[in-house]
This record gives sequence, structure tokens and C-alpha cells, in this order.
Amino acid sequence: MKEKKRRVFIGVVTFIVPFFLENTLGAQDVDNKLNMLEIVVSNLVARVESLEKRLNALEKNISPGISKAPKKEVWGKEPAKPALKDGFEDIGKGFFARNVRFNPFSDNVLFTGEIANRSEKNYRFAKFTLEIYNDQDVLVKKEEFTIPDLPKESIKAFESMLIGVEAGLIGRYVIQPAN
Repeated sequence: MKEKKRRVFIGVVTFIVPFFLENTLGAQDVDNKLNMLEIVVSNLVARVESLEKRLNALEKNISPGISKAPKKEVWGKEPAKPALKDGFEDIGKGFFARNVRFNPFSDNVLFTGEIANRSEKNYRFAKFTLEIYNDQDVLVKKEEFTIPDLPKESIKAFESMLIGVEAGLIGRYVIQPAN
């Protein structure tokens, strides 16, 4: 595989170099340009390999036979709806969330919202977990985020960058206080 990439690189360089060669360019200039091209191609190869790994991981998660995240439903009963209070959804342990948004930001997603602390404790650092599921209810990403200085009876806005997640993959999410 590396030999193939090297041949492609040499082919690209062979094609591009004549465009850079003019009577005013010296050997050092050509060498510098070749080095820069080699770095750019190397970075591109690394990005493609990273994308291949992510794609393979996603394909494994979608394959039949892979266990999915369990749904919290009881047969014969309507699923329990989260308690809403002033537009806030109860996420457990005295915490409530509202205005949760996933905004595309380059190749990532900016995750924003508000958390209310209605517990009996003041938190210097309140930790939460975010689980993102796709439309097939397969866990796509699980990540922790922290909100600093969250005293009891307070509401605080938060934002966190989710790396490697596309907004279109998000079918549903779950926010919970971390243990």
C-alpha cells in the first residue's frame, strides 16, 4: 500500500514540477517546493487513512449482530416522558437541560445548551456524559463534558466541540450526570 502511495506521489510530483520550473527558479527553490508538496501529500494521506478507520468503525456498528444500546422501554406501557419544568428536561440527580442544539462547525459539531442545578449541592465542576445515537439507534459517540462553577439553584449555558461527529448522524441524544 505504501509503495502504491509513493508511486502516486512521484507521479503527482512529476506532473506538477514542470509548472514550477521557470528560468528564474533555482535548484534550492525547486527543492523547497518539492519538500512542501511532499508534506502536503503526506498530510492528505494521513487524513484519508483516518477517515478510512472511522468509516470501518461505523460500518462495524451498523452490521447485523452488533448489539445496540438498550432502550429504556417496558412492553405494554407507554414510554415514560422526561419531566419538563420551565422548558427544562430532567436528566437525573437534580439536573435539568434545555435548549440543547447540535450545530455543524466545519467537520465537527458544536454542542450547546443550558443546565440547571436543582440539587442540594454546589458543584465546582459538574461532569456530564453525552451519548449520541443515529437513526438506527446505534451508539455513535459517548463523550464527557464539564461545566465549571454550577452552584445549586443556578442555570448555566454550556458549549462543547464534538470532534468527528457529523450533525446528520444524530438521531437522538442522552445527557446524564457522570458518576
